[in-house]
Amino acid sequence: MIHSLAIRNFASFQEETLVEFTVGPKAGAADRDIFLPSALPDVRVNAVTGFFGANASGKTNLLKAIAFLRHFILESALTQPDKEIAAEPFVFVSESQRDATPVTFALEFEFERELYRYDLEISPKRVLFESLHKKEARYRYLFERRWNAATEKYEFKSRDIGPSRQVALRENASFLSSAVLQQHAFAQKFSQYFQRLYVNIHSLGRMPNHEPEFANLLAAAEFFQKRGELFGSAERYLTGADLGISSLRIGEIKLLNSEGKEETAPFPIAEHQVLGRPYSRPLVQESRGTQALFVLLRYILPVLASGGVAVIDEFETGLHPHIVRAIVQLFYSREHNPRHAQLIANFHSDYLLQETLEKYQIVLTEKNPVTLSSEAWRLDEVKGAARNDANHYAKYHAGAYGGVPNF
Repeated sequence: MIHSLAIRNFASFQEETLVEFTVGPKAGAADRDIFLPSALPDVRVNAVTGFFGANASGKTNLLKAIAFLRHFILESALTQPDKEIAAEPFVFVSESQRDATPVTFALEFEFERELYRYDLEISPKRVLFESLHKKEARYRYLFERRWNAATEKYEFKSRDIGPSRQVALRENASFLSSAVLQQHAFAQKFSQYFQRLYVNIHSLGRMPNHEPEFANLLAAAEFFQKRGELFGSAERYLTGADLGISSLRIGEIKLLNSEGKEETAPFPIAEHQVLGRPYSRPLVQESRGTQALFVLLRYILPVLASGGVAVIDEFETGLHPHIVRAIVQLFYSREHNPRHAQLIANFHSDYLLQETLEKYQIVLTEKNPVTLSSEAWRLDEVKGAARNDANHYAKYHAGAYGGVPNF
């Protein structure tokens, strides 16, 4: 579970911005359990957090920050040693100011009932500072490295993570990523957390894997063919959402491979019952919304099963608002979310503001029209949003909370 994210000088966020995903013991919601238990006393974590705001207000950039950290911790050591770090700084300043201001991140997260904080400070050319701390009576460092400009070397220290001096300190890669390549036991175990963190976004924007397209239907069918226990859940949700489908199965389709030879591939087939007669149709012939739901479930269900974190840009692509709400509410359910998975997403379906998300779960973004720098705040920080049962939908559209387009 992610407890908080802090960024500075990243993408459209010039000033330090902190997003909290936790609440205290007095936070509540009427007749609903919308929080996940934490290892910390008197702290609970949002099962779902939604980002809302106008186009180009910064919603996606908050998700990009999490996606970048996942990539950097898991994969940065695989890049060429002379390649620049792909984290875009805030650009609407002078070149000298941009060069002098590092991009910074701080991520607090829970792994195996322990709380950690990962801090990163980078320039395009190198890591300037990197550390991992573990929460005990206070935060204690597990490793820390800092670039010494005078010696052009890193000052490094570590404790309680095993032998680490032999791990290469690549200038454009995380210590953890390098340690995994060198089969460092702590790093290999620790990387499991970030492997269970699913994202559908990278530095250039949203990945196309959620689109209800033919190739994505093939990929989802292949996945569900191998994970039969998850396919049963997908079938149940899909038949509940589309009343015309009585059941779903994984059949086969014949395709030509890259060599021009025919081969078979798994493909979803929808079954219908009409006036007592059965009919079969490839899912590609069903509605675009039905296909979109099938593809989305391929990514949502593994997160729910593993207790991971899903970070999803434009969550509702192709889906009716009621279906969006139903999927979001899976994360509230002890039955469907027994391992305490977490959803962090941006939405355009403001329908969720009516009765699905409470003030603790709503983050609004807005761009300063003068500096073009983004700002973000949680709704419970806004005066007038004190009550859980406030009509957030109406107040949002009236402009009382901010985060609406001026068009």
